Amino acid sequence: MLIHVTNKNNLGAYVDKFGGQVYKFPPGERVTIPLEAAEHIFGYGLPDKERFKKFMRAGLANAKNGERIWANFVLKPAGNVEPTGVSRDV
Repeated sequence: MLIHVTNKNNLGAYVDKFGGQVYKFPPGERVTIPLEAAEHIFGYGLPDKERFKKFMRAGLANAKNGERIWANFVLKPAGNVEPTGVSRDV
């Protein structure tokens, strides 16, 4: 599964790493990353306690407006995620 990440902050690009890959999130651009990277970097799909750990790891906990900055990263599943009622055997 892929995740679209949009950085809605005007503070410059946010850069992080996962699995040896560098991910850069420029302001106003949508970047598509693997689900595993979204979980590691942003805590996507994880319980609140685990997402908070990602917020802390990003160094925003003590930053002025840190919570607002973190909230301005919008993550959404890529592609058609609506159930269609159609199944396919592989």
